[in-house]
Amino acid sequence: MGCGEHKEKSNGLWYVGVILTVVGSICTNMGVNLQKFSFMREAKGRSVGDKRGYFRQPLWVIGLFLVVGGSILDFVALGFMPQSLATPVGGSTMVANVAFASLLLKEKFTKSDAIGTALVLLGIIVVAIFAEKESACYTVDELIALYREPLFAVYATLMGVSCLTLYLLTKKMELTLKQKGRMSPEYQRFRKLHPVSYPALSGIFGAQSVLFAKSMAELMKTTIEGDNQFVTFGPYAITVSMLTCVFLQIHWLAHGLQKFDAVFVVPVFQCFFISISIFGGGVYFKEFAKMAPLALGMFSLGALITISGVVKLAHRDMQKLSPMRRLRAATMMLVFIHRSQKARNLKARWAKNPSPSETAEFFQQHNHQCYLSVMKELLR
Repeated sequence: MGCGEHKEKSNGLWYVGVILTVVGSICTNMGVNLQKFSFMREAKGRSVGDKRGYFRQPLWVIGLFLVVGGSILDFVALGFMPQSLATPVGGSTMVANVAFASLLLKEKFTKSDAIGTALVLLGIIVVAIFAEKESACYTVDELIALYREPLFAVYATLMGVSCLTLYLLTKKMELTLKQKGRMSPEYQRFRKLHPVSYPALSGIFGAQSVLFAKSMAELMKTTIEGDNQFVTFGPYAITVSMLTCVFLQIHWLAHGLQKFDAVFVVPVFQCFFISISIFGGGVYFKEFAKMAPLALGMFSLGALITISGVVKLAHRDMQKLSPMRRLRAATMMLVFIHRSQKARNLKARWAKNPSPSETAEFFQQHNHQCYLSVMKELLR
């Protein structure tokens, strides 16, 4: 294993990797919030039957290009520093997330958001100070040998089982929500898990994409030094694996943003993405073995501070309505009831509360225009 002079140059330019990672994180986050904004505008401006898929929404596509551009910058940054340093620095996206969500999506910036953001920034500073700065070069054979390590086999098995379990749970929760409804006892059991499942899947796949991207960056460094690594099947298999994980990351993140708040989805995604990326880089590239005990302890502390800030940002009420909006929604619901009774030639009167099944049957049999007006008011 060796890169010659290029190794010394790349080790001395680790700060370039930090800058590229921060810029890439901002681009990625702006793209994600543009995608969420596109979903919100689509929900408000179109009826259920006229809604477009996310690939047919121009703003979503622009957001996708920003996400891809940010990912490219992250990929280039991996050539200048170890994966265990690159991923925590990428947590700087939380600062941009809160700013974009507040300005673009009109989501409220709270005291809890400020504390979480401060923790993320503090953690990144600690990580940047104590992280291993050396970034080695590898050949294809050396990377394949690392994939065959017993410890990495355990890591890969754990990731595979986690993804399969989350996928099956997500499909079960979606089916329960569709068949039983949001307020049903069956769905209430999954109420807190459902919004976590999408960004968790996205974060796990995203972490694997970083692992494959780091491998590709190392192969390109070795190739630049004159030892061409792209003459065997290995690099192309790594490329396909990386692109597959990137697609799955975007896919599950898009589903999460369609259903839940960006200020919740993005922090949960980052929490899984950061922690698993650090763990994966440490296991695969054995980056922790190169660190002194004190540096490893402080690095771990910085990573925990970063993750705690992300968790702090994730602990917020979703879809919380102000008293005035509750009053407007209740008023519109009364208007809806009155118009529905008038349409059926019934006098407006108070009656006993209908059962959930009776309410569902009523909505299926009658015009939904007033009901949709109420829902638009709730989502406005």
